[in-house]
Amino acid sequence: MTDNGQMKLGTIAGVVSLGMALCAIGCDDDGDDDPWTSSGTGGASSGTGGASSGTGGSSSGTGGSSSGTGGSSSGTGGSSSSGTGGGGGCFDATRLWFDDFETGNYDRWTSSSYGNDWNNGLCHANGFSQDYAVSPTHAHRSEITCAINQSHRGYGGLQFDGDNLVPAYTNQGSGIEAPHGVVNTYWSRLSAPYAFENGKWFSFWTVNNACDWSDNVITLGLENASNVLTPAHIINTGGTVNFEPNPPAFPMDTWARTTIYINYHDGTMHLWQDGTKILDATFSRGDTDICQWHWGAYANQDNDDVVLYEDDNSIWKLNEPWPDFAVEPYFGVTVATCGG
Repeated sequence: MTDNGQMKLGTIAGVVSLGMALCAIGCDDDGDDDPWTSSGTGGASSGTGGASSGTGGSSSGTGGSSSGTGGSSSGTGGSSSSGTGGGGGCFDATRLWFDDFETGNYDRWTSSSYGNDWNNGLCHANGFSQDYAVSPTHAHRSEITCAINQSHRGYGGLQFDGDNLVPAYTNQGSGIEAPHGVVNTYWSRLSAPYAFENGKWFSFWTVNNACDWSDNVITLGLENASNVLTPAHIINTGGTVNFEPNPPAFPMDTWARTTIYINYHDGTMHLWQDGTKILDATFSRGDTDICQWHWGAYANQDNDDVVLYEDDNSIWKLNEPWPDFAVEPYFGVTVATCGG
């Protein structure tokens, strides 16, 4: 890590032994103003922090930009690198999607923007930046600048039809079927001068099984002074969230890597931060696929001074069981893959 807090990624020399949308406005059916919450609200809390209510939909628009001097270092989320997996010295996983934000556009997304025109652009901005980066020189930047009377929604989203990305939202059909689970790894650099607590929350991530928004989403965010990443819409829908002893807080003003394993077939979720296991969870939903995803700066209305950078976001479908959930499945970097 450099003096300015920018993360430098290199090829990890050690070998890890393994044996890891947006709904159009109007889909809201729970009476609030948030179409992403679907049919349930409320955080999950089990000993250490619970994330808040669900995350929001997107709207079209074009993103702004941000200039500066940039981060660097080797890439992440590639198709293969050092490490060993299952048979033949690699793990059988297929990368379905990746963005490193180097294109300067949203062509890799189902959403046409990060919601830069949400609420007529009031109190937020979203676009591409060279201020900081994981690899090689660009990242995505979202900013919340003032409190408003509704949730802040600056995020990008994907919808899948099977393993294929959908170019425009349909809010119907079915998504990724992954009996062995899906792994999402992404990098975030968050800055806020206050604690997320007393009803103030921030959400990085949302996933939804039901394309038609007939089921509860699962989210991941911060909602109390512990600053520990916590999923929402799990405990309040009958699931469990089990934290590891003394889980680390999510750091401010430096890059952090989040890796999420989620499996709608057996209703399990595992979470790592910078390679450290944070929690595991169990949940139940009405079907087994994963239709829509989103990432970005979704936060409650009281937030007024938040900046989020994002980089190197990848989705991998596992073609065989992950053998050891104590180990982060960091595909393409610490775990070589042989599924494409």
